[in-house]
Amino acid sequence: MTFDETERSILAGLADVLIPAGDGFPSASDGGVAGKGLDQILAVRPDLAAGLKSILQAAMGRKPAEVIAEMQSMDPESFGILAEIVPGAHFMNEQVRQQLGYTGQTPQPIDPRPDYLDEGLLQSVLDRGPIFRPTPMK
Repeated sequence: MTFDETERSILAGLADVLIPAGDGFPSASDGGVAGKGLDQILAVRPDLAAGLKSILQAAMGRKPAEVIAEMQSMDPESFGILAEIVPGAHFMNEQVRQQLGYTGQTPQPIDPRPDYLDEGLLQSVLDRGPIFRPTPMK
């Protein structure tokens, strides 16, 4: 499913209501949410495209802040779609990630000491020793 420039412009307006510019961070539209970001999100979540298309058609010719307020109170399912697409696309922007100090997911070594040994959580079990009933052999 494709989105034309009008639909992308409407999405940019809605996105800026959700994520305005501030504290040195770009707004959602400045971060490319309605452009490359939307394309990246829909590449992995094509199931959101039809819902987004409906949202954008309903928002045509209306003030973005009013559309968002109405969705929040009367159409939480549509708001959920928008609230998934916009932040997802925004945080895929390299500039935003750099400003946040997020370098992406990286492998972390596994601590060889099991965490269940911390704070003595299993000490009473270890002190008690094994208790069981032997299984009869047939």
